[in-house]
Amino acid sequence: MPELRPHLRATRRWVQAAPVQKHHEVPRLIESWLQGWVGSTAPTATLDVSHPLFSEPVFCDRRNFFLALALAVGAPVRGGPSREELQAQLLERLRARQTVRLKRWSGAELAALFLLLADEAPSADTVEALKALREAQSTSGSFGEQMGATLVALAALRRWDPTSEAFARALDFLLHERTTAGVWCFSPAEVWDTALLCRALEGCEDLEPAMFERAWSFLLRAQNEDGGWSYREGVESDTDTTSMAMLALPRTDAGTSASGLGRAYLERMQTPAGLWLTWQSRDDPPAEDVVAHAILALRKWGTVPAFWAPAGEWLALRARQEGGCRAHWYNIDSYASHEVGLALGPSHDSTRHLARELVERQNPDGGWPPTQGAASSAAATGMALALLTFYLPNEHLCVTRAIHYLAELQEPGGSWPGPLQMYGPRPFAIDYPMQIHALSVHGLAAVARASRTPPRPLTEL
Repeated sequence: MPELRPHLRATRRWVQAAPVQKHHEVPRLIESWLQGWVGSTAPTATLDVSHPLFSEPVFCDRRNFFLALALAVGAPVRGGPSREELQAQLLERLRARQTVRLKRWSGAELAALFLLLADEAPSADTVEALKALREAQSTSGSFGEQMGATLVALAALRRWDPTSEAFARALDFLLHERTTAGVWCFSPAEVWDTALLCRALEGCEDLEPAMFERAWSFLLRAQNEDGGWSYREGVESDTDTTSMAMLALPRTDAGTSASGLGRAYLERMQTPAGLWLTWQSRDDPPAEDVVAHAILALRKWGTVPAFWAPAGEWLALRARQEGGCRAHWYNIDSYASHEVGLALGPSHDSTRHLARELVERQNPDGGWPPTQGAASSAAATGMALALLTFYLPNEHLCVTRAIHYLAELQEPGGSWPGPLQMYGPRPFAIDYPMQIHALSVHGLAAVARASRTPPRPLTEL
């Protein structure tokens, strides 16, 4: 794309120098291909999507996204649907976009990828895809405020409608969003960050009350018309952020009113099986952390237990499966254990099972690993500590070692280092500094609250 060519040198250097993500086979294979592609003068690197993981429902969209890109630039591919099959799949999903309630950026990706693969001669299908692409553009000029969707949309518009206002607005957005380092970042998540921190720091009386009041005011302003919240402003609501915002808001008149609308949103979003999906699309699978947050939010704001009881039973079964429960949005086992455990309640057998596993998995340095066998991290340790405060007194060796680990790891400015590995889009991982801070401090705040209040009866492990 000639309009972006002067800006790509720094991006190319960054891609070639960045370490390939190895926590999951899907990003490892795709990022290895991207580095080979970016580092060559011709698209000679083969994109291999033959691994069985690429066929799992939650990863199919990522496979098709990069498969379409590879085919569009003439790179060799291995595995996955053929070009013709992929075009047919993209068009079928694009035509059903209203029925399956796709996110704005998902609809834009489908339309753009179809247009990049289509023959040069216009047809009724390309006219339909171009119309859908224009409809998906946000007022900012982006497509769903997502950088990846906006980039492929810009490429499609450059091919099919280069003189249009839509193309000019998308280009302006991308040039404006380019960082001072000359690269593009995934997306801010200011609503999720704010809600996550408010929840982590709840009850910390030594913090300035005005800080919480400003944060609550922001969350109230960020609520969407449908009653839900999204991880950032200007995007459609999602279940997980809606639940987290409701957990963060206080029981003031304004908080109660906003959470009532949020509760109605969550009740509408419940699936026939009694569970919740992250996005509104029926193609999205239920996730343990998302379901747990929905239960916690509904319970806080007065929904009768019978409404979310089937979801609790589902969580209890997931918690006792081999390997324990898994979070879909953080690659951190203790995060899943904490959220699922709180949703079920500390006295539940499955929660005690999760807590016992955490005690057994504490590393010799006093911290906890994000996943079994890994090195300790601040975020994983904070979430493990937060759950164990329901079972262990503050003077217990397991707790004191964890506190010491976090104190030693804390940086001079008060924050903690990563990794975090938030999935976005799954299974690609991103580190958000404020989220590292929130998960790390969550456990310390729980310990501090326990030390300031009369000793509560601890649940036996």
